[in-house]
Amino acid sequence: MPKRPSLEDLGRALRLAKSNTKSLSWYLEEEGEQLAPVLGVEPEKLRCFIGRLDQHIAPELEALLHRRVEALRAVHVEKMSRRAASAAGRLASTAVWQGDRIYLDPHLLLGPLLADAGNKFIAFHVVRAFEVRMPRPFLVQVAGVLTRQYDDLVAWLDTEGLHFRWKNGRGGLNFISQAVAPKDIAFGLHVYLMPPVVQEVTRPPPRPRRPAIPLGDEVVSMALFS
Repeated sequence: MPKRPSLEDLGRALRLAKSNTKSLSWYLEEEGEQLAPVLGVEPEKLRCFIGRLDQHIAPELEALLHRRVEALRAVHVEKMSRRAASAAGRLASTAVWQGDRIYLDPHLLLGPLLADAGNKFIAFHVVRAFEVRMPRPFLVQVAGVLTRQYDDLVAWLDTEGLHFRWKNGRGGLNFISQAVAPKDIAFGLHVYLMPPVVQEVTRPPPRPRRPAIPLGDEVVSMALFS
């Protein structure tokens, strides 16, 4: 099955195009039908370029290519933003509170949570207690090292910052909360960690004790000797 042309193939054809030649026309004649959906246009749009010189075709093809790349980039950015936001919700819902520590799923923390490159930092808000902020690029570097090497990775938050342990605690890293530059304050992903709800157990009032009913001698005898 012949390979479907890609946007990279079109970019390569544009770089090789020369004035007073019809290399782009020949390229579109062979690949135009399959290239059209890749560019997000109708095949007729590309057929009108066939037979024309490269210098006449190239600017319009470059504009189509640029428009398509930007559209795909916007779709990708939106997808990564949704993925990171979803990971923030799952990270909060799966957090485990033990004493003064809040244990987090390290695979979410160092994986999908970091998907959106538009986030400058990740802020962990422990409601009514404390906050820890970490630069996203720094966490990406940490993920590149830790997730490849350690299967028993453990992560938690406390008032001192973000902590990682592996090899049953023999290896570890501790990171304190970082300040965020004012220019970056609007570009962060926020994870809100609610403390577990403690419900008071109310016990029903004890039933009043019934007065003891004395047994007759005959009943007692039957119970002992039957």
